[in-house]
Amino acid sequence: MRHAELCSIAHNFADSLACGLGLVIGHYPTDVFREAGNSSNGHITVDFLTGTILEGRPSTGLAQAIALYSEALPAFCEKHGASISDFRELAVRYSGGQPDRRFVVTVVDGQGRRSSSEYGGHGERLMVLDPLGRRRPKVSDGP
Repeated sequence: MRHAELCSIAHNFADSLACGLGLVIGHYPTDVFREAGNSSNGHITVDFLTGTILEGRPSTGLAQAIALYSEALPAFCEKHGASISDFRELAVRYSGGQPDRRFVVTVVDGQGRRSSSEYGGHGERLMVLDPLGRRRPKVSDGP
C-alpha cells in the first residue's frame, strides 16, 4: 500500500479519537485534548498499534478507549483496503489547551518510510507560508 494512503487511514483513525465521540469503537465519548492539557507535559502520545500510552497520564476511561481503538484498528484498516501489518508505527501526539488543540500523526510504513503531519483540533491540516508567501502543509518532527 502506498505511504500516502496509510497516512490518510492513520489521520482518519486519529481524528476519530480527536472528535470525542468514539464512533469507531461504538459510541465512547472522551476528551483527549482536555486530558492532554491537564497532563504535566501538555500532551498525550498514543501508540495505536499496541494500544499503549507513550507519554502523558490519561484517565482510566481514556486509557480504556485507547485499548478499544487498538482492537478496532485491524478492521478499520481492512475496511480501507489496508492491513495493520502495512504499518510499522502509528503514533499520535495530542496536545491540549484552548485554543491550541492539535495532533501530530506519525506513520512508518513497511519499507521504513516515516512521515509526520500536524492537524488542528478539528482534523484540518495546519498550513504555513513558505518564503515566497505560498501556503504549504506544516511539516512536523512527530511525537
